[in-house]
Amino acid sequence: MMVCRNTRLAKLDAPDGPFAALVLAKAGLVRIDLGHRITSDIKPPTLFHAVSQGALGVEIRSDDVEAIELCKKLTHRETLWKCSAERACLRVLEGGCSVPVGVASELVAKDGGEVLTLTGCVTGIDGTEHVEQTLSEVVKSVEDAEKVGEMLAKKLMDAGAKKILDDINVDRERRVNEAKAAEK
Repeated sequence: MMVCRNTRLAKLDAPDGPFAALVLAKAGLVRIDLGHRITSDIKPPTLFHAVSQGALGVEIRSDDVEAIELCKKLTHRETLWKCSAERACLRVLEGGCSVPVGVASELVAKDGGEVLTLTGCVTGIDGTEHVEQTLSEVVKSVEDAEKVGEMLAKKLMDAGAKKILDDINVDRERRVNEAKAAEK
């Protein structure tokens, strides 16, 4: 049995400790039966999650018919559609895990259809620049959901995300060049 030391919470609880608050993963606290210590969930619009955060992905061979059929039975349609929209947005933004792009998605049944609401944001390196846009569309397929993500990315780019992402790329290149120069 693994003994878990709650060193982070001990630092928070220490009367002479340096912390007044901590930001920790809710899932981790719940998993170790410390969910009662959570005082606030940080949700949008305060904090947007990373693309497809919390979704479980299974990678299989594209020619494995049996695995494909099994995965179809396991697939949670709502999660698939939301994650597909989020990933399409990130793909158009040409972002990755190190780019400050956040999303929030919601799929709701409405008037005989389903409405996908996708909010995305891109934040500058120092946090002073921030672009946020929301798009709601009726979707009937995973392809429709991807189109919503692509449209949202274009809205973000038009609203200023392109400049932020260009600045991030310039900064990344500068840091790479500095690291190479330091190696010499």
